[in-house]
Amino acid sequence: MSSGFSRPTLPDLITTIRNDLYARLAVDDELISLRRNDPEVYGRVIAGATHVLLGYIENMAKNILPDQADENWLIRHGNMKRCYRKQPIPAAGYVRFDEISDGITITKGQKIRRQIDQSLYTVTETITSTNNVLRVPVICDEVGKKGNCDDGTKMSLITPVTGLSSTCFADSIESGADIEDLESFRKRVIARWYYTPQSGADQDYVQWAKEVHGVTRAWCYRHWAGAGSVGVMVANSDPVNPILDSTTIENIKKHIEPLAPVAGAMLLVFSPAPKPINFKIMVTPDNPEIRYQIEAELKSFLLREGNPQTTLFRSRISEVISASFGEYAHELVYPDKDIFIEKNQVAAFGGIEWI
Repeated sequence: MSSGFSRPTLPDLITTIRNDLYARLAVDDELISLRRNDPEVYGRVIAGATHVLLGYIENMAKNILPDQADENWLIRHGNMKRCYRKQPIPAAGYVRFDEISDGITITKGQKIRRQIDQSLYTVTETITSTNNVLRVPVICDEVGKKGNCDDGTKMSLITPVTGLSSTCFADSIESGADIEDLESFRKRVIARWYYTPQSGADQDYVQWAKEVHGVTRAWCYRHWAGAGSVGVMVANSDPVNPILDSTTIENIKKHIEPLAPVAGAMLLVFSPAPKPINFKIMVTPDNPEIRYQIEAELKSFLLREGNPQTTLFRSRISEVISASFGEYAHELVYPDKDIFIEKNQVAAFGGIEWI
């Protein structure tokens, strides 16, 4: 939100200050006509200094609160509230060698390469094969989600090991994350301003959960599994698959436990059950660009309003479609009624059937 202050431009400042000097010094028209008269020089010098000062004040006005602060100032605001920006972390997991002899050892520090893009991973523990299987813990050499792998991704040893094939496969290599998006961080900082920590209030659990990489949405339920229990339901911002992996769920629990009240309750951290929302739409005009716009709007709508214990009104869905760029007319065939999201669910985009 703008403060309402309009910073004068440098030419406007020069004109204003110069005319003020002419008036106060009672300068006659003959002196004014000279290109290098003293008031002209004074006016330009004072206007330049004033312009710099106003620029500094404008910058301070923008950064004094977190809603418009630039990156460095926002980090400073967050640090003052002990709300730190999530830093990038490397992916970690295992690589698997199948159908091999027992007693083959891979030592800590061995390098493994992902074949698709040559990304490197380092073995973190010396492991010996048993039961014809060798499952080796690894960590990506680069931070960020780039190191995450689908199970079965082909990998290869850089340094050969006697009796062992160089080809191996990724097994649960996950949890790599990039540095937190600036706007996501801004939302957490502003939330910390609104909700002062209260040693275990519901909002405290939500804030603690969101401090972990991968978590962008969280809900706290008292007495979730009976008296004395606290349920924390967590999800990401993927409109199709909001479910977090098991490693992230465990990291959330480890992060919250030391922060929760000493006499606190049994803590349960879990992912919601996704409720797929399917659509059947006839749109005019019908072309790939319009379809893309409608799909993007519906995904954004489900992230905004598809929260637990809410109702997705059919009229709101139709309104979202109408707001899509390029849409002129449409008929929403399905859903044909309002949809209620249960306490343990979040809405997920299930797809669109175009008719």
